[in-house]
Amino acid sequence: MTLRTPTGDEIERFRVGPADRFIGRARIYSVSEGLGTGETLVRAVYFDAGARARPHLHSRDQVLFFVERGMVALDGGPDQPVGAGRYVLLPAGVPHMHGAADGEPAVHISIMSEIDSDFNCPIPQEWNHFRS
Repeated sequence: MTLRTPTGDEIERFRVGPADRFIGRARIYSVSEGLGTGETLVRAVYFDAGARARPHLHSRDQVLFFVERGMVALDGGPDQPVGAGRYVLLPAGVPHMHGAADGEPAVHISIMSEIDSDFNCPIPQEWNHFRS
C-alpha cells in the first residue's frame, strides 16, 4: 500500500460555498475525497474576513479544528471567538454558525461522519437576519 500525502494544491480544487449556505466568501476543499476515502468527511474551509456559514444543524456531531482564529455561535447565542489550534464540538441537533470574525479571515478543518446539513432548521429569532 502506498501512503498518500497530497498537498493542498493536489486536493480537489476548492469550490466556493453557495450564497444560500454562506454569508461572504468561503472556499471549501474536500480533503477526504482527495485522500481517497468517504468514511470520514474532512473539509478544509477558508473564510474571508467576516464570512460565516448561515445557521444550520446536523443530525450527527461535527468537530472543527481551527487552523486560524475564527468564531462559533450556538443556538441563538453570540459569536464566541475560537483561537488557532483549538477544537470545537458542535453537538448533533443544535443550530450553529461558524466562520471568521469581522476584520480577519479564518481557516478550520471540519470532521463529520456524513454531511447532512439542514439550513432550513428552526432557529432562534435573534438569528433571523442571517437567513438568506
